[in-house]
Amino acid sequence: MKKIINLGLVLFFGMLAIPHVSAQAVVTLTPGGFHNATLQGTVEQRYSVTVPAGRLIAFTESNIDTVMRIYNAQGTEIAFDDDSGDALNARISIQVVAGAYTIGVTGWSSDAIGPYTIRVSTENVVITPVTPGRPHNATLRGTDEQVFSITVPAGRLIAYTQSNLDTIMRVYDAQGTQIAWDDDSGDSLNARIAVPVSAGTYTIEVRGYSSYDTGPYSLHTLSEQIVITPITPGRPHRATLQGTTEQLYSITVDWAMLTIYTDSELDTVISILSERGDEIAWDDDSGDGLNAKIEHPVPAGTYTIVVHGWGSDDVGPYTLHVLVR
Repeated sequence: MKKIINLGLVLFFGMLAIPHVSAQAVVTLTPGGFHNATLQGTVEQRYSVTVPAGRLIAFTESNIDTVMRIYNAQGTEIAFDDDSGDALNARISIQVVAGAYTIGVTGWSSDAIGPYTIRVSTENVVITPVTPGRPHNATLRGTDEQVFSITVPAGRLIAYTQSNLDTIMRVYDAQGTQIAWDDDSGDSLNARIAVPVSAGTYTIEVRGYSSYDTGPYSLHTLSEQIVITPITPGRPHRATLQGTTEQLYSITVDWAMLTIYTDSELDTVISILSERGDEIAWDDDSGDGLNAKIEHPVPAGTYTIVVHGWGSDDVGPYTLHVLVR
C-alpha cells in the first residue's frame, strides 16, 4: 500500500540503502552541459550546479540501473528518482528557487558498474492559476511537472486528479516547503491530497509516475472549512470515516504517554500534530485488523489528532479511543 506522506518521500527513501559518498572531488556542471563518468555500484558520485529559479532537469544515459538524488544548499535531500528516464536510468524534473544544488548518482546495487553520462538543463516554469471548485483540464507529459497556484482561506485544501494515468501530486506553501505528497490515494491510480492549511497561496505540482504516463487529465481543487472536535481522554468518540478526507480532533494534556487507536472494520490512518502543525507520529496498521494505533510520549500542550482512511473506499463507522498515562 502507498500512503500520503507529508514533508517529502521520507518513508519511501528509507527503504533504500543510504548511499556511500565517494571521496572524489565534486564535479561542477553548468545547465545544458554533461559529464561522462564510470559508476561504481552504490558509491555516490556528486555534481554541483548553480541554476536560476525554474525547473531543474537532470538525467543519466547508460545501460545501468541508476539512482539519482538532488540536495539543496543545506544538504537536505529534496528529490529522488530511480527509473523515470529511459530504460533503467534515473531522471528528475523539479521546480527550484535560484541557488546551488548537488546531484548525487549511484547504482541501484553494488553490481551496477560501468560508464554513464549525466546531463543537466533548466527551464522556465509556467505557473497556471486555478480556482477552488473549477476543474482545470490539461495534458500530462510523463514525469514533467506541471505547476499550479491556488489561493485559499484557512481550512482544508483538497486537490485530486481524474484521468486514466498514474499521477503524482505535491503541495508547497508560499516559502516553497513541501507540505504534502501523494501517489494513489484517489480513484484508480490518481493522486489525491487533503491537507489543513492557513490562509495563503499554495503551489500544486502534478506529474506522471513514469514517462509512459502521457495523456489528458483534469485537476480538481476544493477549499473547505475544518471542524476540529475536542476530545477527552478515556471517552470513546464515534464518527463516520469518509475515505481519505481527514477528520481532526484536539486534545490538551500534561506530559503523558498518549495511546490513540481506532476500532472499526476499515483501514484507518492516524497522525499526531504538534501545536505548530508538525507531524510527530504516524501509523497505519498497528492496531487490530487494519486499524491504526499510536503510543507516543508528549510534553504538556495541545495536540491535533488526524484520522482518515487509507483509500477512498474506506467509508463507514469507527470509534476513536484516546488514553493518557
